[in-house]
Amino acid sequence: MPGYKELKERHRAERDTYPENTSLRIHRALSWLDRAEQCGDDHDARFIFLWVAFNAAYANEIDDRGDFTEQKIFRQFIERLVALDDETLYQLVWTEFSGSIRLLLDNRYVFGPFWEFQNGKIVPQIITILMDHPNEAWGDPCYPVVG
Repeated sequence: MPGYKELKERHRAERDTYPENTSLRIHRALSWLDRAEQCGDDHDARFIFLWVAFNAAYANEIDDRGDFTEQKIFRQFIERLVALDDETLYQLVWTEFSGSIRLLLDNRYVFGPFWEFQNGKIVPQIITILMDHPNEAWGDPCYPVVG
């Protein structure tokens, strides 16, 4: 499987033939892939940089007026990748990375609302209200601290 260096060389050779937005997506994804490959044994940092690289390739603004949701856009992106792929993704998922994928799905730190806050979709005022009223019965947290 090619790494950053090989993919960057290919991008430099082909980028003038790409639509500008596609080239920018690829450039950004490659930059984060490069950063991920520099992490050595820091698997947490590597995961984060690979996740950002994936998002650089995939993410789109979601028009609130349309019939698009994050889940639908993600599904369409994956379906398009699978349709254009030559079975490489299938082989990676089911032979080489099935254990890693299971670990990711079981990772308690992969939490959508964190990214919603980062994208400005959750108002920090909620936290202020909680702090202003700490003795209210807010209930137990869904994800308690695990020792």
